[in-house]
Amino acid sequence: MVEDSNSGYDFFRAVYAENNILCNSAGGKTKLFSVIQTMEEEVCMIADGAAFGPEMEKLYSLAEQKKNIKMYLPESFEWMILNAGVVQEKEIMEILKEPEKYIESQKYFSWERFFTNLLIEKTDGTYMKYQKSKLNPGYLHEKNKRMILSSVREIL
Repeated sequence: MVEDSNSGYDFFRAVYAENNILCNSAGGKTKLFSVIQTMEEEVCMIADGAAFGPEMEKLYSLAEQKKNIKMYLPESFEWMILNAGVVQEKEIMEILKEPEKYIESQKYFSWERFFTNLLIEKTDGTYMKYQKSKLNPGYLHEKNKRMILSSVREIL
Protein backbone atom coordinates (compact mmCIF):
# COMPACT_ATOMS: atom_id res chain seq x y z
CA MET A 1 0.00 0.00 0.00
CA VAL A 2 1.41 3.35 -1.04
CA GLU A 3 0.04 6.59 0.34
CA ASP A 4 0.42 8.68 -2.79
CA SER A 5 -0.90 8.29 -6.30
CA ASN A 6 1.88 10.06 -8.20
CA SER A 7 5.51 9.22 -8.98
CA GLY A 8 6.07 7.29 -5.75
CA TYR A 9 3.14 5.04 -6.55
CA ASP A 10 4.35 4.60 -10.15
CA PHE A 11 7.76 3.53 -8.85
CA PHE A 12 6.58 1.04 -6.24
CA ARG A 13 3.84 -0.36 -8.48
CA ALA A 14 6.48 -1.16 -11.13
CA VAL A 15 8.92 -2.65 -8.61
CA TYR A 16 6.30 -4.79 -6.90
CA ALA A 17 4.87 -5.94 -10.25
CA GLU A 18 8.30 -7.39 -11.09
CA ASN A 19 7.89 -9.55 -7.97
CA ASN A 20 4.25 -10.43 -8.67
CA ILE A 21 3.09 -8.41 -5.68
CA LEU A 22 0.06 -6.16 -5.87
CA CYS A 23 0.67 -2.51 -5.01
CA ASN A 24 -2.29 -0.25 -4.35
CA SER A 25 -2.53 3.47 -3.77
CA ALA A 26 -4.51 4.74 -0.81
CA GLY A 27 -5.15 7.88 -2.84
CA GLY A 28 -3.52 10.29 -0.42
CA LYS A 29 -2.88 10.59 3.28
CA THR A 30 -6.46 11.54 4.15
CA LYS A 31 -7.74 8.24 2.77
CA LEU A 32 -4.90 6.15 4.15
CA PHE A 33 -6.34 5.74 7.64
CA SER A 34 -9.69 4.41 6.48
CA VAL A 35 -8.07 2.09 3.92
CA ILE A 36 -5.69 0.44 6.37
CA GLN A 37 -8.37 0.13 9.08
CA THR A 38 -10.34 -2.19 6.80
CA MET A 39 -7.40 -4.33 5.67
CA GLU A 40 -7.07 -7.75 7.25
CA GLU A 41 -4.21 -9.21 5.21
CA GLU A 42 -0.52 -8.41 5.73
CA VAL A 43 0.17 -4.89 4.50
CA CYS A 44 3.40 -3.06 3.87
CA MET A 45 2.55 0.62 3.93
CA ILE A 46 4.90 3.15 2.36
CA ALA A 47 4.03 6.76 3.04
CA ASP A 48 5.69 10.15 3.10
CA GLY A 49 6.61 10.62 6.74
CA ALA A 50 7.05 14.36 6.18
CA ALA A 51 3.40 14.69 5.20
CA PHE A 52 2.03 13.23 8.44
CA GLY A 53 3.44 15.56 11.07
CA PRO A 54 0.86 15.83 13.87
CA GLU A 55 -1.00 12.74 12.62
CA MET A 56 2.03 10.50 13.19
CA GLU A 57 0.83 9.48 16.65
CA LYS A 58 -2.54 8.42 15.23
CA LEU A 59 -0.79 6.41 12.50
CA TYR A 60 1.56 4.74 14.97
CA SER A 61 -1.33 3.88 17.28
CA LEU A 62 -3.25 2.30 14.40
CA ALA A 63 -0.22 0.21 13.42
CA GLU A 64 0.15 -0.93 17.04
CA GLN A 65 -3.50 -2.05 17.13
CA LYS A 66 -3.38 -3.81 13.78
CA LYS A 67 -0.40 -6.16 13.85
CA ASN A 68 -0.78 -6.87 10.13
CA ILE A 69 0.67 -3.47 9.18
CA LYS A 70 4.36 -2.83 8.57
CA MET A 71 5.26 0.80 7.95
CA TYR A 72 8.07 2.47 6.05
CA LEU A 73 7.91 6.24 6.41
CA PRO A 74 10.77 8.03 4.65
CA GLU A 75 10.61 11.83 4.54
CA SER A 76 9.18 11.54 1.03
CA PHE A 77 9.69 9.63 -2.20
CA GLU A 78 11.70 12.57 -3.49
CA TRP A 79 13.90 12.38 -0.39
CA MET A 80 14.50 8.69 -1.13
CA ILE A 81 15.72 9.54 -4.63
CA LEU A 82 17.98 12.31 -3.37
CA ASN A 83 19.29 10.19 -0.49
CA ALA A 84 20.02 7.28 -2.84
CA GLY A 85 22.52 9.37 -4.78
CA VAL A 86 20.74 8.99 -8.11
CA VAL A 87 21.41 12.69 -8.65
CA GLN A 88 25.12 13.11 -8.01
CA GLU A 89 25.72 16.51 -6.49
CA LYS A 90 27.71 17.45 -3.39
CA GLU A 91 25.21 20.13 -2.35
CA ILE A 92 22.41 17.56 -2.15
CA MET A 93 24.36 15.42 0.33
CA GLU A 94 25.12 18.48 2.45
CA ILE A 95 21.43 19.41 2.51
CA LEU A 96 20.40 15.87 3.43
CA LYS A 97 22.80 15.83 6.40
CA GLU A 98 21.17 18.88 7.98
CA PRO A 99 17.97 19.76 6.12
CA GLU A 100 16.74 22.01 8.91
CA LYS A 101 19.48 24.49 7.95
CA TYR A 102 18.08 24.79 4.42
CA ILE A 103 14.33 24.46 4.71
CA GLU A 104 12.59 27.78 5.18
CA SER A 105 9.21 27.19 6.81
CA GLN A 106 7.87 30.44 5.35
CA LYS A 107 8.55 29.17 1.84
CA TYR A 108 7.80 25.45 2.24
CA PHE A 109 4.67 24.11 3.90
CA SER A 110 6.41 20.77 4.50
CA TRP A 111 9.75 19.04 4.13
CA GLU A 112 8.12 16.95 1.41
CA ARG A 113 7.58 20.08 -0.70
CA PHE A 114 11.15 21.20 -0.09
CA PHE A 115 12.60 17.87 -1.24
CA THR A 116 10.23 17.79 -4.22
CA ASN A 117 11.33 21.27 -5.29
CA LEU A 118 14.99 20.39 -4.74
CA LEU A 119 14.72 17.28 -6.93
CA ILE A 120 12.83 19.16 -9.64
CA GLU A 121 15.42 21.95 -9.58
CA LYS A 122 18.45 19.62 -9.67
CA THR A 123 17.09 17.49 -12.53
CA ASP A 124 15.64 20.26 -14.68
CA GLY A 125 17.08 20.09 -18.18
CA THR A 126 18.47 16.57 -17.72
CA TYR A 127 17.29 13.16 -18.90
CA MET A 128 16.29 12.50 -15.26
CA LYS A 129 13.91 15.48 -15.15
CA TYR A 130 11.55 14.84 -12.27
CA GLN A 131 7.83 15.45 -12.27
CA LYS A 132 5.73 14.63 -9.24
CA SER A 133 2.66 13.73 -11.30
CA LYS A 134 4.27 11.04 -13.48
CA LEU A 135 7.45 9.05 -12.96
CA ASN A 136 10.22 9.57 -15.48
CA PRO A 137 11.13 6.06 -16.77
CA GLY A 138 14.78 6.85 -16.06
CA TYR A 139 14.13 6.20 -12.38
CA LEU A 140 13.16 2.62 -13.26
CA HIS A 141 16.43 1.85 -15.04
CA GLU A 142 18.05 -1.02 -13.17
CA LYS A 143 20.94 0.96 -11.62
CA ASN A 144 18.72 3.82 -10.44
CA LYS A 145 16.05 1.47 -9.17
CA ARG A 146 18.63 -0.49 -7.14
CA MET A 147 20.00 2.73 -5.67
CA ILE A 148 16.54 3.92 -4.60
CA LEU A 149 15.60 0.54 -3.18
CA SER A 150 18.83 0.17 -1.22
CA SER A 151 17.23 1.87 1.78
CA VAL A 152 14.07 -0.23 1.69
CA ARG A 153 15.46 -3.62 0.69
CA GLU A 154 14.19 -5.27 3.87
CA ILE A 155 10.53 -4.66 3.01
CA LEU A 156 10.55 -6.07 -0.52
